[in-house]
Amino acid sequence: MNRTICIDARLWGTRHTGIGRYIENLIANLPPAAVNQVVLIVPPDLKREPQLAKFTKLYASSHPYSLLSQAEMFFLLLKLRPGLLHVPHFTIPLLWPGRTVVTIHDLIKHISTGPATTTRSPLLYRLKYWGYLIIFKAAVRRSVRILVPAGFWKSELISRYHLPSDKIVVTNEGVNVQVFSAVPDHFTPPFTDPYVIYTGNLYPHKNVPLLLQSIKQLGGQMKLVIVCARSVFTDRLSRLVTGLSLQSDVRFVSSVTDSQLAGLYARARAFVTPSLIEGFGLPGLEAMAAGTPVLAARASCLPEIYGSAALYFDPHQAGELASLIKKVSASEKLRQDLIARGKAQIVKYSWVKMASLTWQTYQNALP
Repeated sequence: MNRTICIDARLWGTRHTGIGRYIENLIANLPPAAVNQVVLIVPPDLKREPQLAKFTKLYASSHPYSLLSQAEMFFLLLKLRPGLLHVPHFTIPLLWPGRTVVTIHDLIKHISTGPATTTRSPLLYRLKYWGYLIIFKAAVRRSVRILVPAGFWKSELISRYHLPSDKIVVTNEGVNVQVFSAVPDHFTPPFTDPYVIYTGNLYPHKNVPLLLQSIKQLGGQMKLVIVCARSVFTDRLSRLVTGLSLQSDVRFVSSVTDSQLAGLYARARAFVTPSLIEGFGLPGLEAMAAGTPVLAARASCLPEIYGSAALYFDPHQAGELASLIKKVSASEKLRQDLIARGKAQIVKYSWVKMASLTWQTYQNALP
């Protein structure tokens, strides 16, 4: 019986944002027994990556979202013939008939749709969206197990695809507490005035315009730092900042190290996530690790993940968020209470636990 486990690690590393961080931490925290059983499929530029040195590797050049990758993955798997394949995204190789575990991080593209959610032309967007739905459906139907980061997404999958509950395993992600609790000594924040911070991309479902409207309502009493990678969505939001005359109240920051991000979190009056849909909400847990109060939208999986360690607001009410920001900033007692709750909450989440449960799922899914 072939008990080789193949992990599709082509999106390994933080350059691939949340999915890349997930893959990186999964592989780093697999049990010692994994070394002799796991083969990784990675792009050629990771051939000499020290963190992957102990694993056997196969190399795939095509981007995971491309049509060419479907053929390339099939032939690589045909050569390896693993007992189990783990695809840590919905992008399964459709031609491969073997046993597969898939990670579904969210169903955001099912919920947040339309031309405003893409930089592509309407026709190309529609073609890509149809392709996404076809591959996604195949992934959840054909896989022997599905991993999800939150119970919220397990419920959504069961509801939308009528899947059996025992097929879906909740493997909460983790937070690198040591990284985000170590605030650098020499760090200059973007503002000398009090500020709140938002971290993440700027897709429409992130609902950042509501946060800007709240800052506007505060009339200069609170600044805002937005940490994100540059994109067309950044340009759109920049125009909104100008339209609201908030140029002196908002700073965009990109390309920060985890250490610098810890410094930004620690000096903020609060971390704010107004998102309408979240896969897991890792930035809020990072903020809690840095000792920063968290204000979160009462939406998606956020109440499940943050529990009583955050204050919640209606993601459609800018005034309610503005009031919460003002309240947290004014009350040091409330801030300290939220900080203490946050420190207690993050103990529940560990990459080691996630990797251990994933490994257990592999063993149960092998023939």
